[in-house]
Order: sequence, then C-alpha cells, then structure tokens
Amino acid sequence: MKKINYFLLQIRKAFWLFPFLAFGFGYFFLQFLLTDHTIATPTLLGKNILQATQICSELKLNLRIIAEKEVADVPAGTIIKQKPMVNKYIKQHQSIFIVITKTPEAMYTPNFVTKHSNFIEASCQDLGIKNKTYLIESAYPKGQCFGQMPLPDQALPLKKMSCYISSGNNQKYIFPDLVNLPLVDVIDFLQKYEISCDVYYKDHKITAPFHHQYMVVNQKPLAGTFVQPNNQLYVQLQVALP
Repeated sequence: MKKINYFLLQIRKAFWLFPFLAFGFGYFFLQFLLTDHTIATPTLLGKNILQATQICSELKLNLRIIAEKEVADVPAGTIIKQKPMVNKYIKQHQSIFIVITKTPEAMYTPNFVTKHSNFIEASCQDLGIKNKTYLIESAYPKGQCFGQMPLPDQALPLKKMSCYISSGNNQKYIFPDLVNLPLVDVIDFLQKYEISCDVYYKDHKITAPFHHQYMVVNQKPLAGTFVQPNNQLYVQLQVALP
C-alpha cells in the first residue's frame, strides 16, 4: 500500500512538470515554424518580371523594382541588375531589389549640317547620342559639319549617328601672275575666291570705283608664291595708267 501511495505521489509531482514541458516544447516548435530560413539568392538577371515573380513566390521572397533604364536592344521589363547578388544568402520574406529595362522614347536625328564640331559634341552628350566623327579635307570651313548619317529628322532608335567634319583645305596653290592685267578683271578674279585686296596708285591707297583703264604693274604675293586659299589671304596691287 505504501508503495502504491508513493507511486501516486510521484505521478502527481510529475504532473506539475507537464505544463512547463508543454510550454517549452510549444515555444521551440513555434520558433522552428516562424524562423525565416536562409536561402541562396536566385538568379534573376535576364529574366522578365513574370518569370522573376514566379521564382520569388516559390522561394517566399519579395521583389522590388527600384529603377528603370532605357535600353533599345533589350525587351522592356528585362532585369539587368539585382541586389543582393546571385548566391548571396538571404532570409525568406526578404526583398530583392531589381533594375529593369524600358523602351526608349522615340528620338529623331538632329540637324547638325553647318554646325561646328564643338556644338555637335556637346549636343550629342546632352541627348545621349553616340556620334562618330569623320574628318575630311574639304573647301568648307575647318570644324564645320557638311554631312551626316542618318539624315536630319530620321528615326534614331539606337541613338547612333555619324557626322562628316571638314578638316579644312590644306592644299596649296601657286599664286598667278596678275601683272599687265586690267584691274577690273583682277578684282573679279579675287572676289570669285573671296580674297581681299588693297589697291595703290602712285604709292597711295585708292578705293572703288576704280578707273577702268588701270593696269596692274606690281603685286604681293608675287607670282609663283605658294598660297593656301582662306579668308586670311591678303593681296596688294600696284596700278598705273597705260
């Protein structure tokens, strides 16, 4: 009888421990259920939004778009950047921040013909256009654009174009002999090439209108001199009456 009573007493004492044991077991069980498990960050680069959403949903991860970038040759909505990076360990319900592409706004080729290369370079930088410059010797002023591809007002989806810039005319010419020619003919010749000149009669500078019988008797530069035609070429003529 005493043994039975002792056994019952021990059972009663054990019952006092059951609530504490149950509490402890429940606490650790809930901790296990509620604790976020760490997983490797999935690869989202190159995926579209739908694909990335499906991947993140299966892994209990959140997706956050933080920026959009214009890219012409990539479909809109493609992921081009993610953070955390691939294979970095994160917890469930954590957010992955992504940058996706969007279709660029329609752009048309600006008209750079007759514009200086410095202006073209600054404009292309502001507009985000990649411009390739070709320097070509021509009669146009140095640094001036005299041609472009595509032509002005054409669609420019890739934001790439080319400009043809004059490097000036570096070719030299032999200055002709103007002596013994009528002054009026010489002036017509010089004006054709936009060359300025001063006319002297008996060592005195004279201005138009000139006597129709004036003949050139001396010149600077001398005949046979190598010259480069430009706005700085300057000619002096000495004239006399026959």
